[in-house]
Amino acid sequence: MMNKSHTIHQSRAGGCSHGAAPPCSESRDERLDTARQLQQDAHLPVAVVSAILFLSGMGALIFETLWLRLSGLAFGNSVWAAALILSSFMAGLALGNAIAASSRIRGWRPLHLYALLEVLVALLGCTIVFGLPVLGELLRPLWQMLWNYQPTLLGLRFVVSFLILLMPTTAMGLTLPVLIEDPMLRQTNFGRAIGFLYGSNALGAVAGAVLGEGYFVAAFGLRGTSLVAGLTVCLAAIAALLVARIGGDTSESIPKSTFPLRLHVSYRLPWRLLFASFGTGCVLLCLEVIWFRFLRLYVVSSPTAFAVMLAIVLAGIGLGGLLAGAIQGFNRRRTGDARASHKDATSHKDATTVRSGSLSVLLLLAAIATLLSYLFFPGEIVKTPAGAFSLASWHQIALLSIALMFPVAFFSGILFPSIAASVQGTVGDRMNSTGVTTLFNTTGAAIGPLFASFVLLPGIGFQWSLVLCAVVYALLSVLVSERSSWSIRRPIGLIIIALCAAVILLLAIFPYDRAESHFAHASRPYEIDEHGNVLRHVVKRIEGTSDTYQLLRRDFFGEPYYYRLLTNGFSMSATNPRNQRYMRLFAYLPLALRPEAKDVLLICYGCGVTADALLHGPNVKRLDIVDISKEVFHLADFYSGINYSNPLRDPRGRAIVQDGRFFLQASPQQYDIITGEPPPPKVAGSVNLYTEESFSLMKSRLKEGGVATFWLPINQLKVEESKAILRAFHNAFPNALVWASADQQWIMMGIKGLGRSVSEEEVRRLWSEPATGQDLRRIGVEVPQQLGALFLMDGEEIDRITRDVAPLTDNYPKRLTDEPWNESAADG
Repeated sequence: MMNKSHTIHQSRAGGCSHGAAPPCSESRDERLDTARQLQQDAHLPVAVVSAILFLSGMGALIFETLWLRLSGLAFGNSVWAAALILSSFMAGLALGNAIAASSRIRGWRPLHLYALLEVLVALLGCTIVFGLPVLGELLRPLWQMLWNYQPTLLGLRFVVSFLILLMPTTAMGLTLPVLIEDPMLRQTNFGRAIGFLYGSNALGAVAGAVLGEGYFVAAFGLRGTSLVAGLTVCLAAIAALLVARIGGDTSESIPKSTFPLRLHVSYRLPWRLLFASFGTGCVLLCLEVIWFRFLRLYVVSSPTAFAVMLAIVLAGIGLGGLLAGAIQGFNRRRTGDARASHKDATSHKDATTVRSGSLSVLLLLAAIATLLSYLFFPGEIVKTPAGAFSLASWHQIALLSIALMFPVAFFSGILFPSIAASVQGTVGDRMNSTGVTTLFNTTGAAIGPLFASFVLLPGIGFQWSLVLCAVVYALLSVLVSERSSWSIRRPIGLIIIALCAAVILLLAIFPYDRAESHFAHASRPYEIDEHGNVLRHVVKRIEGTSDTYQLLRRDFFGEPYYYRLLTNGFSMSATNPRNQRYMRLFAYLPLALRPEAKDVLLICYGCGVTADALLHGPNVKRLDIVDISKEVFHLADFYSGINYSNPLRDPRGRAIVQDGRFFLQASPQQYDIITGEPPPPKVAGSVNLYTEESFSLMKSRLKEGGVATFWLPINQLKVEESKAILRAFHNAFPNALVWASADQQWIMMGIKGLGRSVSEEEVRRLWSEPATGQDLRRIGVEVPQQLGALFLMDGEEIDRITRDVAPLTDNYPKRLTDEPWNESAADG
């Protein structure tokens, strides 16, 4: 189909034509001047479209984070559930890429189709954010009906999440391929256009990651943030329509009443290039999971930390894309000069050799950067009085992220446009070229995180995983290279050989014991005292599917005294006497008020202290223990000591690997007692267990008169944050109490209904029973009066102190800030 770009090209060429027309009499210099003028005229459209894609990338990233967060609340945050939700998202993107790879646009101008796609993303994106909480509530009866059929339940969650995310993610996957097909970009070199557009889209995602987590969610809540994302995406659509109206091709300014896409595949797939696109997407996303896991040995697992780390990766990709666009434009001018003087097969072959050689060089540089950024990681800059990390040290997080992740992300940002430009040389059609390249890259990106989480990290650990990723980069460089690229007669051949030698040398001299120093950085503050004396030592280390665990033990007179469980770089639980007191009170307080309790639920296992105390209950017949990590259960056999027995070996105990909140939503079981000791509320993902909606789910799983207890670590919260959690708990449990324990570890207690009166004699039975009496005296509660002395406030007092405080809710999770807590007081 003829379009205006062809007409412009012919008119600017002074009437030169092809085929049977007489030879053009223009001189070589005139033709080069014309080409340069065309190149200058193409700068403005690329800049305008890049700005549009910047807005698109910003809105899309905000939507993506909101969808994944809310999908986790509706379908679960366990490792498998999170993997299925991510797979659903990536599958939709891949479907959009596949449509772009196999279709042609007809009857519509691409800018108009792009605008329609963005409006669909905005409308459907906001609908999903507003509708997912309602859908999760509606699906509760179905989850409960299928609870005993876990494979079916898991599959159904994948199908539902896939169908929900299908349309908006498919539209997202189409936007870049459709936009690059517009006539206003056809006179622009494809490699230059795809580089600048891809890079601008990634930099927009940087803005989305930083502004979304840093400002929008706190200011507007999740639903309000979705409206901001929708507005941003709509602005991109409006800008596209204005650009189409003001300038460019007008032959298709009004869409025809036909479906805009028509199936059309008439090209051969360049399999080596596409496999390289698949491999680079897979390796980079593998590395992202590995990097994030590694960095959590040095920085806190907070939402802000994840936002900063993601922003650094995206910034590297975006800046790399912009550089690729500039390089492609320069190479195009240079090869254009060469073609003007050497129109022969040799010149084309040389250009092919240079392109494949350039890809090999980039892949080898990525391999080298993967190894060197790890070897020269400046981990020692992270030093705080507490010895581990600070929630407020975002600048330290950014510095560590830049040192570790930016170089490889930067090379990856150069690689994708370079591969796409090479694919376009074979495929021809711009939309098809972008679509098929992105399809393979997205497919690899979908597989990468799953492979890293479920295979690499549990199997060989983070360090060997990094080494393997570097090796894969090097192997991909061999795959994409031509034989002529290795010729020592060519400069590119010498560069490739030198870089290969550098990779081999690095692998040969690599300090494979380096991982021990990084593990030691996380454990050292808990192993030594202020005088440098070693008091504790690591007895077990596990690199699991979602976290790194280290179990420390302190001995006393040659016998185990207590244990401390580190999750990444954070002390998550311990069995020292001070922690034993408040952890066991989570069991004995509700047992005192409901001594007839038979069915008990514990959310989060930790070191098993509370589980052990619950099993001391005289009438307990069933104890369900829910934890999101199977590794925590595996460590249960490594604890030993006087009066210790593994609660998981008690026939009444049942370990369930599941997200605690989804368990409350999907399990049909009713309980007499539910107690929860999740990670601190400011650790990423934990806030979902401290919201009003989560406490309401807990209440729904209680029998009438049942008792719930939940941890409130006020030493790790600002005053207003503690009040927000208390307000949320009291909204769910009108009959609420608060009890004190050691080190400002408060215990919130909620009773479903009015409860019942408990006689003094019933309470005293806890001390008269041998097991419970001995246990209570061991933690310093020797008589019932001491238990009563721990009472702090009832519902009326909670109402009084939280009267003007908004509760912590799913929609406003940032009512818990990332401001630092009093770390020196936190010992659990």
